[in-house]
Amino acid sequence: MVQSTSDGHALFARFDTRARRLANDPRYAIQIGVAVPLRAPDSHGLPNWQEIGQLEAFEDALIKKVAKKAVLVGVITTNGMREFVLYTGSGDWIPGFHEDLKATLPTHQVQVVAQTDPSWSVYHQFVK
Repeated sequence: MVQSTSDGHALFARFDTRARRLANDPRYAIQIGVAVPLRAPDSHGLPNWQEIGQLEAFEDALIKKVAKKAVLVGVITTNGMREFVLYTGSGDWIPGFHEDLKATLPTHQVQVVAQTDPSWSVYHQFVK
């Protein structure tokens, strides 16, 4: 667990250090960011207890939805946002995945972006 600040806001991040072994594997060269803006962040930009429960259930569902397609390597919470960081090898399934996630958490505006990141630069910002 990393605790820090970003632009004056509290930042909490947890990353799976075991995923490091996949970092140079070309089967995982696409980084996916699933961002969930918080509905009622506290004064530090962090979720309240009710929202924490929703986000935990969402994370469990996300992990099931990406099974055998991608690996969840980290979760970042800061400035009124929770972001799930994943890596995959193909992007053809991502639009449908985005729609599935929006249906999983209809109370929030779930956002999904993907980019080529063969060096795992997002991951290595948090795992050295």
